[in-house]
Amino acid sequence: MQHLPNDSLTVTFDYPGTIETLYGDAGFPTTGDVVGGNDTVGVDIATDDASVTVYGEDNTTLHGRDHGGDDLLVASLESHHGDTVVLIGDAQSMIDGARGGNDGLVVDASGALNSNISVYGDVAGNMSGNSLGGNDSIIGRSGGGYNNVYAGDAGGAMSDTAHGGNDTLNVDLPTAPTTDGGAVLSGDAIGTMSGSAHGGNDSLTLTGGGTDGVSLIGTLAGDSDTALIDTAQGGDDTLTVNISGQAANVSVTMYGDAPTMAGAAHGGNDVLNGGAGNDILYGDASNYAFADAGLITGGKDTLNGGAGDDQLWGGPNDDTFVFNTGSGNDVINDFDQGNSAVHSTAAEHDLINVHDYGFASWAALSSHITSDADGNAIIYLSANDTITLDGVHPAALHQTDFII
Repeated sequence: MQHLPNDSLTVTFDYPGTIETLYGDAGFPTTGDVVGGNDTVGVDIATDDASVTVYGEDNTTLHGRDHGGDDLLVASLESHHGDTVVLIGDAQSMIDGARGGNDGLVVDASGALNSNISVYGDVAGNMSGNSLGGNDSIIGRSGGGYNNVYAGDAGGAMSDTAHGGNDTLNVDLPTAPTTDGGAVLSGDAIGTMSGSAHGGNDSLTLTGGGTDGVSLIGTLAGDSDTALIDTAQGGDDTLTVNISGQAANVSVTMYGDAPTMAGAAHGGNDVLNGGAGNDILYGDASNYAFADAGLITGGKDTLNGGAGDDQLWGGPNDDTFVFNTGSGNDVINDFDQGNSAVHSTAAEHDLINVHDYGFASWAALSSHITSDADGNAIIYLSANDTITLDGVHPAALHQTDFII
């Protein structure tokens, strides 16, 4: 194996409209048995409308036994307008048995306006073959604007038996009182995961704040921001939102696996923790497309909407819904009904965890259960907190459905 040197590079761009691409290992050899250097690349953008792309290795395809180095890529955007930054932990794509490095990618655009941020832990494009993503750490402070995309592994698709790394993504939305913003976070790929691709066990955290005049929009997907198809499998991911401010101006959607699952895809056992807004949580996916009934398998997920009035779908399989004091007026849309979304007749046993509310017994809790005009069960947890079970009559509930 050929090992490339460890390089360090720091560049400041201060000319408007600058377009540049930087490489940690420029001219990466094509022999298929190369280990990239552990490189450090720092970028400071001090002008408007600049476009800077940084590769930890090179704009190439890692193949054979290639292995990306453990790189550190850091970009800082000052108080300017319209800048674009793309950070890529390793290369353009990976095939065969190539491996991504364990990279650190950091971008601070907190003072910028209408910036465009894209951060990919391993490749800007696709992963295929038996390629493996590194265990990457991504830290982002997004500026004003909605064009902010973060992925633990691939900016494109994952196919064959490609496997995502166990990545950590921590992204902070704007906190300025007059700055709108948004971000998309995916634990593995932005594009579709197909074949027998497998997501890593990732941790995604989205934070932020604002006031009445600010709109914050976030989408978190544990594995793919598009779809899991064929026999692709999601990892066991943890998704967390912690956005303060006025809930009416916060819109967050969380997918434990992906927006769409098709074929015989398999969801991971995910944990979803909502924030203070009116969040939408899907334990697996929001859309299921299948050729034969019951082929799609959901994970055993745990969903906690947090404060605010949340909409919850556990999806197929046995899921747990957790409610803490101050949880708001939430709706579980598929309690013990998730398997029907994939036309499976398998028995399902979801759980509702209300332990935080201190009910002494099932008798105490059941006395707080009634129904709405449509016959849907409503659980009155407190004067301000309720759970509505869509399509479930109170008579169908039993002590074994709850963690008290």
